[in-house]
Amino acid sequence: MGLWSRICSAVSYVRDVASSVVNKAKEMAGKAIGFMAEKAEGFVGKVNQMWQRIKPHISTGRKILQMLGGFITLPWVKSALAGLDRALAWLEKLDKQPLVKKLQKALEWVINWCKNAHQKQMEEQELEEARHHAQAMAEAEGELTGEEKEAVSAFALVNSYLIAKAEVDIAVKRDTLQDFEYFLRLRAVQKLLAFYETRMQAVKSISDVDADMHFMVYAANALIQQEAEFSDADTLRLDSLTQRLFGKPIIPFVFEEMIIAWEKSRQLLEEEWEKKNSALSKDRLLHNRLVRAQKYEELEPAEVGVLNDLKITLPRDTADLEQLGDDLLARQSYVNAAEGFLQMLEKEEQQLIAEGKAYLLDQGATVGALLIDCSQNDRAWSSLSRQEQSLITDFANIFAADCQKRTEAGLLVEVAA
Repeated sequence: MGLWSRICSAVSYVRDVASSVVNKAKEMAGKAIGFMAEKAEGFVGKVNQMWQRIKPHISTGRKILQMLGGFITLPWVKSALAGLDRALAWLEKLDKQPLVKKLQKALEWVINWCKNAHQKQMEEQELEEARHHAQAMAEAEGELTGEEKEAVSAFALVNSYLIAKAEVDIAVKRDTLQDFEYFLRLRAVQKLLAFYETRMQAVKSISDVDADMHFMVYAANALIQQEAEFSDADTLRLDSLTQRLFGKPIIPFVFEEMIIAWEKSRQLLEEEWEKKNSALSKDRLLHNRLVRAQKYEELEPAEVGVLNDLKITLPRDTADLEQLGDDLLARQSYVNAAEGFLQMLEKEEQQLIAEGKAYLLDQGATVGALLIDCSQNDRAWSSLSRQEQSLITDFANIFAADCQKRTEAGLLVEVAA
């Protein structure tokens, strides 16, 4: 079971729903969208092909410069420096000289890196240094209390943020993606860090750095790892945090990125189809012209060669284009259906009733069960009966406009809080 499947299992959707019917429909929607993410290649094709299409639309961003610009002059940093001096003095008093040296080196490294952040992005060697310094600061936190501990914790948080930010940048630069689940984790981390950055810019004193900010960076560092481990307790805490700060539970918070990615990928693939269709139309016109000319006159050797090539390529390219068109129709149905499931999870029953979509709860549960069956049994779109295809398409078409709106609003750039 993948990480997001475990998260779906950990998070209950029994949230003051009006009836068991609504609860079952939401549960089915959550399962369906989880299976669709886990079996993404069965719905939207090869993950790495999708990654290459959407990668240019993901920004590594430079908001770090805004947050760390003039780092040493920030009000909270000025007050923290005094606390750091006291922390070092206290550790010396405890005869922790080796730790004092490690902590001093760690703090100087963070300050110097923040001063020079405009010159470069953190690479693997610097990332390893940051991890090493994180251990020193964590050890020091265990020896301190009060304002001294708060000061070290604040700098440790900045260091942890830098680590997570660097991990994201390195991941985005990769040419391949291990799986679609990791893409969702990458996007969730970007959203958490973007919100953290906005909050950090508003910090005036160390006391403004609250538990939410610490947990955001902790969650970001946990989720960005290739083999992520996230406990049920952490999942429920993150679910609570996204509801309070982003206005949506963790599942919609994460899986809306799946819809944006799938729809953007589909749009780019549709552009490829249009280009290939245009090229094929030109080849057909050329083929027909040469065939007509051949009836009345002898063709030049070069023209004969072109005609012979077209006799081979036209049937092949026509079949390929038809297959691509069928794939696009299937992907459109899948991504729009996923938008429907997401709305079922985002909205309460009363909101769906007000929008005239209450009937979709029952229909969505039926479509969700069908798509789960497709996921579990590797059923391709072409293997579905006409009735099954219509069931999915009719449900999906209702959400086509909403899917496009969500994609346009997201556009796979670094999210602003």
